This record gives sequence, C-alpha cells and structure tokens, in this order.
Amino acid sequence: MSSHKLTPEVYDGVSTEDVPSAAFGWSRTSRKGVQIAGWISVFVLLMYNFGNHRGHVETVFLAVFTVVITLGLLIHLFQPKMPQVRTLTARNKPAGHQEPEWAYEQKTLGNVYAELSDAELRALNIDPARVAHLRNQDGAVASSTAKHALH
Repeated sequence: MSSHKLTPEVYDGVSTEDVPSAAFGWSRTSRKGVQIAGWISVFVLLMYNFGNHRGHVETVFLAVFTVVITLGLLIHLFQPKMPQVRTLTARNKPAGHQEPEWAYEQKTLGNVYAELSDAELRALNIDPARVAHLRNQDGAVASSTAKHALH
C-alpha cells in the first residue's frame, strides 16, 4: 500500500513544506549575486551621466538613484550574515526544557502567578476573592501586601 502523503525535504536550509520550489534553488538569492548586480547597476547609472542630455533633471535623478542603491548595497554588505544572527524562538529551548502548563498555573496561582497583587490579578480577569484560599496556603498574602507597600 503506497502513501500519497508528501514528505518534506530540506534544500540549503529551506524546507519544501515552506517553499515547494526549494529543490530548484529559487528560494534563496545569494548575497554575492546581489552585490555584483547592484554594483553593476551603480556603474551603469554613473555611465548614463555621460551623454547628449542638456538639462540637469536627468542628472539629479541618476544621482539620487545611484546614492540610494549604493546605500542599500553598503547596508546589505555590512549586515550580519545568517549564522551570526541569533533569534529567540520557541524552538531553541535548552535540552530537556519542560514548558510549564500556564493555564493550570494561572488557575491555581502557582509559579509566577503566586506573587501577583490584587490589581494584577484583576488585570488578568481573576477575582482575588475567588482565589484567596489559594493565596493563604503559601503565605502569598504576606508577600503581596509587602509588594503592595513598596509601590
């Protein structure tokens, strides 16, 4: 029995699940290719200044486009490369990390929710009177009144 489910493949760090044409190499433009094409464009724009035009309107537009493309190329050249960029996502947790069950913690005033003041509980649409019995168990009332006194 054959399966008709497509299995994702990864080409140059791009999954075919995200970009179906990743196998053809169309999903990524090389940095070197962008720089080469950009500097050729700057050279061509500078060469357009030498011609038979008498007014300076063309010269102004050519100069502005040349400066904008040059600035873009310099920013592109000196920006960090992908291995240097670090982002924080849900996927890069340390090995063995167990995410708390936040809904349970919120309902039972566990973890970070135990230290919330009455105003902070109301901001989360939690009636402090409804969870007062949970706060008395851990002595959280004393910590919340001390926290309230500091503010």
